[in-house]
Amino acid sequence: MKHLCVEGWRFIPHSYSLVNQWQLLSIAKRKDIKLSVRDVPYYREHWRPTKGLFTSEQEQTLASIPTCGVKDNVDAIFKISFPYEFSVPLKSRTVVFATSEFQCLDENDFTSVPDIKSLAASKLFSVVTPSHWSREGFLRLGLRNEQVIVIPHGVDPNVFYQPTEQQRYALRKKLGISSFIFANASAMTENKGIDLLLRAFAAVAEKRPNARLLLKGADRLYPSQSFVRQAIATLPSRLKQIIVDRLCYSGDTISNERMAQFYQSADAYVSPYRAEGFNLPVLEASACGTPVVCTKGGSTDDFVKESFAYFIHSKLRVNLHTKNGGVELEPDLDHLIHLMFRIMDDGEWYKQAGVAGANHAAKHFNWDLIVNKLLTTIFVPAAL
Repeated sequence: MKHLCVEGWRFIPHSYSLVNQWQLLSIAKRKDIKLSVRDVPYYREHWRPTKGLFTSEQEQTLASIPTCGVKDNVDAIFKISFPYEFSVPLKSRTVVFATSEFQCLDENDFTSVPDIKSLAASKLFSVVTPSHWSREGFLRLGLRNEQVIVIPHGVDPNVFYQPTEQQRYALRKKLGISSFIFANASAMTENKGIDLLLRAFAAVAEKRPNARLLLKGADRLYPSQSFVRQAIATLPSRLKQIIVDRLCYSGDTISNERMAQFYQSADAYVSPYRAEGFNLPVLEASACGTPVVCTKGGSTDDFVKESFAYFIHSKLRVNLHTKNGGVELEPDLDHLIHLMFRIMDDGEWYKQAGVAGANHAAKHFNWDLIVNKLLTTIFVPAAL
């Protein structure tokens, strides 16, 4: 039996923590792995543990995982937190989960300046990142090609699934929804493209008054609501009023079950992102049978298909806010508007898209399948 120690975040609604907890729950079911954990301090001082994200049974499982002592002998360490700790392993296999949204990294991304030359020469060190887009940043950093492994995120099909027509009707009735709902769940930061989504929605709603925009922020972690307000403030007065009359925003922390209902109640999930390490909400929305509109050329290319998504044209450009020549995508606003109209009108495609997305996510991206790939990577070091 292999002993795996996972160092990372638990019990907060940050994507790293959620991914870590889903993976821990899958590993905890296995008989061939001795699992232990080391909790790492949260990135921000105001972040606090939150109960109710998972079921009480799942939270009990997560809380009951033994703590790994500093002197405990382990076969491998998997790290999933931020800033990244890139240190040369002395004896145990070490794999670090990391993302590179803008395909570059700088000193602020690390706990200390990494010795890339020594890391690249190590048989014991690897990086796991969730998309080929993100992978480019670590190759640019100087790590070996076979040392940077792409392992996507996943979903639990028992939580994120396509409801029946009757279930969806009942859910929307309970929530008082009768309009066409465009949805987005994110930190609402610039790289998420919320400014583009708001502009596009205003253009659509001006001609389709029955359209509504449902935004789910993360106010316990970020000033998401302020980001939305700032983006609205840049718009002409006429467009501001159109949006305000049709926008529903929530920054509350909710359970995975309620998050699934958020996707299930929407008619389309729209993500005109500029830079993402993966973009888990797009996968979760697809798993819930919600057709997607998302940026072409980025991280979602790895897991989104034309059978259930419309792709926004985009152009690659330099991100001026990064120090080391980072890049991002700029989605085409006019094409985004066109696709939002199209998804409202293309009923034949729309009906099959929900089924295709849900089947694709459940078959290829369930957490047990993803964790199998992760454990294989952790316990099979990349050859020099």
